[in-house]
Amino acid sequence: MVQDILLTLMVIVREVIVVTPEEREEIINASVERTLLMIPDVVGNLMANHAALHKINKKFYDAHPEFASKKDIVQAVVEMIEGKNPTMKYEDMLEKAVPEIQHRILIIADVNVNTATEKLPTDFSNIDLSHNGKL
Repeated sequence: MVQDILLTLMVIVREVIVVTPEEREEIINASVERTLLMIPDVVGNLMANHAALHKINKKFYDAHPEFASKKDIVQAVVEMIEGKNPTMKYEDMLEKAVPEIQHRILIIADVNVNTATEKLPTDFSNIDLSHNGKL
């Protein structure tokens, strides 16, 4: 009895799973059509999101013009905060980033990357080569 039921179910499942090539093409075409019809909505949402972020960034740099020349620092700090708080609103992330951005700008203000403060030695004649580099 149980074997008959299982056998019947297996036959039904086989019949349901078997799809003719025409049916397969019809399913594919319907999926492609549905996907193509969604593209305008997706692009519209992306454009609206980009415009909103641009407006927020402009407002942020207008409020903090000293950060305009340090966008690499701003980006690094905002990404760090976003990594620690992935659900936080973007505007809140920017405001939370301000103290850390100011701190990092102060740190690099004293760093001289344009000129060497002392001449590095280029004469290595005093190095003992008797061990051929072995310690």
